Amino acid sequence: MVELDQFKYTLGTYKQPLEEIKDSLDLVNKEQRVQELERKMEEPDFWNDPERSQELMKELKSKKDDVEIYHRLTSQMEDMELMIEMGYEENDPEVIP
Repeated sequence: MVELDQFKYTLGTYKQPLEEIKDSLDLVNKEQRVQELERKMEEPDFWNDPERSQELMKELKSKKDDVEIYHRLTSQMEDMELMIEMGYEENDPEVIP
């Protein structure tokens, strides 16, 4: 089906920019920092310094937001790829919309 081929091609053009986003956002290090901050939060004396705790909580939220947005985008891309493959398997023009 020509439409599915076009969708697959168009979707494929987003893979490289998505990888570039991952690199430019330094997501590997952000994910590591999120884990580090979450471990710090579990320490008994974490809340003893409220000002510092709030700073770390803001940092954690910011980094988590970046990571989650990227993972949501990749998940959506995978879902679309799966739907395209299902469209090929069904060989039904009704699936295209």
